[in-house]
Amino acid sequence: MQVLQAESTILDFTSENDPPDRYLLRFRGKGLNHSTSGDTYVETIGLHRCEIPLPFSFPRRPPDIRWRTPIYHPNVLFSGMIKLSDVGLSWDEALRLDVVCERLWDVARLAYHDMDGACNYAARNWFKELSDQMLPVDNRLLRDKTVPSRSNVIRYERRESGKLGWPAATVGNTDVIYIDENTPTPEMPSLQPQGRRRTTADEEDLFYIGDD
Repeated sequence: MQVLQAESTILDFTSENDPPDRYLLRFRGKGLNHSTSGDTYVETIGLHRCEIPLPFSFPRRPPDIRWRTPIYHPNVLFSGMIKLSDVGLSWDEALRLDVVCERLWDVARLAYHDMDGACNYAARNWFKELSDQMLPVDNRLLRDKTVPSRSNVIRYERRESGKLGWPAATVGNTDVIYIDENTPTPEMPSLQPQGRRRTTADEEDLFYIGDD
């Protein structure tokens, strides 16, 4: 859960007890709710709260889930209670809570909805009239933080492309290696030199291009 939170600008959570037996989730992103005004039938909301208490027999039994903020969704009851099976997940002990959180975010942003398994029939009838092109209302995945690209990556263009000169390198102030048809094939380095154990640094520094 902590890794998921670090990889998301959308999710944050608090937990209770050690080890945690209760999670309070907050999703910051667009969703829909039944409007309380007469101007529109639904309105956009920007914050969702979910409560996940873990039963005593967890993980043999699935977690309980309740939506704490209003949400208008075909598969969420007005009480906010949700069964994982209602949102397309079958529980087993190998299913992690971060996967559950990703599905809950898909529910919040209307990326997931099952009309055939609807339990909120008013919402189902309204969504049937809605174009699929209008969904989801928020296009971001929960793990929305991008991993920065390595600075030693370059763009390579073959000479057959018709462009003259060296290919453009999309790098900053670092060494650039050009590879073309005239580059000699070096001797393949050993994956594990004798007398020394291979380290993580070795794996990061070696990049192989070839049939293998």
